[in-house]
Amino acid sequence: MELTDDGSPAMFTLDITPTTLTVRYERWTRLYVRRARTDIPLAAIREVVPVARPLAQAKGLRAGIVVSGVLKAGTWTGFDGVRRLVCARRGEPGLRIVLDRRIDGVDELVLSLAGAEDVRRRLAGAAA
Repeated sequence: MELTDDGSPAMFTLDITPTTLTVRYERWTRLYVRRARTDIPLAAIREVVPVARPLAQAKGLRAGIVVSGVLKAGTWTGFDGVRRLVCARRGEPGLRIVLDRRIDGVDELVLSLAGAEDVRRRLAGAAA
């Protein structure tokens, strides 16, 4: 099991290739996001937005886990119909990745990660 900088279990790993963003979920996270991985074609990424508090992005009806104020993992369907796959924890910045169409049952990904700004730049460069 991979660990984050603070020693807590990682929720996922990212792999960015010239054509695809792949999110591989850790074993414990798979129970809540109901998948082992998500593959997003870079051409399908409409926008990558840095978010200071990714936990706040998960609103609406959920299928997943909430440890109030600490952790959220699963899918949230907002009252506007937008489905967000969320893997977020307190104290880490994150990214909201908006897709141009529904892929693997979701419209957006909300991910907490320590190197959020670096990943945002890499995705912007790869999609250009």
